[in-house]
Amino acid sequence: MKVKLLQFGDLHMDAPFTSLSDMEGKPSQRRLDLKKTLSRLMDLAVDEKADLVLVCGDLYEHGYTGKSSIHYICDQFARVPDTPVLIIPGNHDPKLPGSYYSEHQWSSNVHILESGDVFEYSPANVRVYGGLVKGPTDPSFINILMHHGTLDMPFASDAFQPISGRQVEEKGFDYCALGHFHSKITAGGERGIFYNAGSPEPLGFDEPGEHGAFITVIEKAPGGKASICAEFRTVCSRRYIDLTVDVSGCLNSEQAADLIAAEMKAAGRETDLFRITLSGRLTAGIQMDAEEISVKLEDAAFYLKISDKTQPDYDLESISQEKGLRGVFTRKMLERASQAEDEESASMVMKALYYGLEAIDEGKVCI
Repeated sequence: MKVKLLQFGDLHMDAPFTSLSDMEGKPSQRRLDLKKTLSRLMDLAVDEKADLVLVCGDLYEHGYTGKSSIHYICDQFARVPDTPVLIIPGNHDPKLPGSYYSEHQWSSNVHILESGDVFEYSPANVRVYGGLVKGPTDPSFINILMHHGTLDMPFASDAFQPISGRQVEEKGFDYCALGHFHSKITAGGERGIFYNAGSPEPLGFDEPGEHGAFITVIEKAPGGKASICAEFRTVCSRRYIDLTVDVSGCLNSEQAADLIAAEMKAAGRETDLFRITLSGRLTAGIQMDAEEISVKLEDAAFYLKISDKTQPDYDLESISQEKGLRGVFTRKMLERASQAEDEESASMVMKALYYGLEAIDEGKVCI
């Protein structure tokens, strides 16, 4: 017995991308990216001649998705008319009265599985379950569980559909296709049967790196142990990249921008979203203009946000030993920073220290 799967989940079609709302057109472009990603996923299903497509929940956003997007999804699934597309609802696309899973006429190859549902794919002797079964599975089949929820995590009251990996393995499942978390899980559990492709298109800076889907081949002799070969394929349109750039030694924003541009080119592409943190120590009186740098680099990325965390290049230890005003002020502020309740408070004290030293030395402060 042998079956080839395309597995993905958590596409979140029509996600609002509120974090980009301050930039005109960017949320709309990201929603278009989601559609293009689904198209590439179906390209993958066609090219790989997948026997089954498993969609592990959160295909769309229940509160935002309109009929036109649902028709687009259906058109994409209709591109593989002879390939069953199996969908389990998630927490963002629940099957409720009046929902698209309940009311929309999906193409004949699309099957919405709920807990207790079993889809049998006869050509490869495969059974796909929409939820855990009470008893053991039949070992003469390749048994696949689809689940959208938490795995082997503290089962707190806010955990969504928690399951135990050991319980799944004890029931004889050969493979568990997971959704809900947007990071990748490969060969999880004691038997290495748990796979989560994560989000095929990242939705924020908390989802770094490449994103895509699994092409998985499962082979099994009746009653034997299944072998799993899962390959991760990147399909995302863009990536979210966090960079910290040390601009020590730069004498102006122009020099810093050139340095940042080189770091961005090494880390990603012009189509990516970047969040840049400027670090390092600058000659007293030198200031970085984050807005000026952003304007200079606006064509280097789809989205760019710059935060300035640089500090003046003062030898605080030496200054604290001075007998004059600078020494007294520095000692007092260092003492106050050491007694701060948290890192944020200490950072604010240190910033005030640097501004104070600049005022003493230069007679003014550039903020």
